[in-house]
Amino acid sequence: MAKEKDTAMVMETWDNYHPIYMECILKDRPDFLEFFANGGVEEDFEFSLLGDVRGLTLLDTCCACDARQAFTWTNLGAKVTACDISPVAIAIASENAKTIGLDLEFVVADARTLDPIPDDCYDIVYATYLSWYEDIEQACRTWHRVLKPGGRLLYTGGFPVTVSRNYYDRSPNYYLFDATPAGRKYGVNVNIPTVNFHHTLSDLVNAIAKSGLRIDQMVESGLKSDASPYSIPEDLAIIATKPIG
Repeated sequence: MAKEKDTAMVMETWDNYHPIYMECILKDRPDFLEFFANGGVEEDFEFSLLGDVRGLTLLDTCCACDARQAFTWTNLGAKVTACDISPVAIAIASENAKTIGLDLEFVVADARTLDPIPDDCYDIVYATYLSWYEDIEQACRTWHRVLKPGGRLLYTGGFPVTVSRNYYDRSPNYYLFDATPAGRKYGVNVNIPTVNFHHTLSDLVNAIAKSGLRIDQMVESGLKSDASPYSIPEDLAIIATKPIG
């Protein structure tokens, strides 16, 4: 019951925030839609890790309203299905895709279960935003389920450092969500109660391994900005393969 309430809380947070979030993105990047309409590809380090993705089926587990990763994968030639737990995010992202002129499928789905998605059907699962769901072992089992034999998981996310709590404290973190960095830049503070979850690096690695996926590679990005008190990588990526047979 507690997990269901937490999931509903996260969904409500993002259903309320996504319209504001998209407005802030367009203020910050007035050419956002034009960029992708002209074949633009974001420069995040993970987009070069899988090599040529042209013609491959790819599932984005958490696209958000901007869907910039999904649009990037599409412009790289992948056949993309973009999911998000928030119906509002999917509605906004779908309209943006129409405006841009990109052909990809959007599905409302929880990244931990992906209930509408059939088994063994994707070449790539692109997974992000781990802090918004508690049971990462369930999520990794699901990602294994939807991958074709020989398919690959690409997980990317922030390096799992904590500032205000013990690194090994895995209890739910209930707090008032104000905004994303894009929103804070324009003075947004929605002040919505929500929850997120901390997972250690070993939690993530072990969850992937227990799911039956074979971990092939872990890659770390460049260091955090000078404003950060930590001299550690900004992000990390893990590539894992679903064995054949």
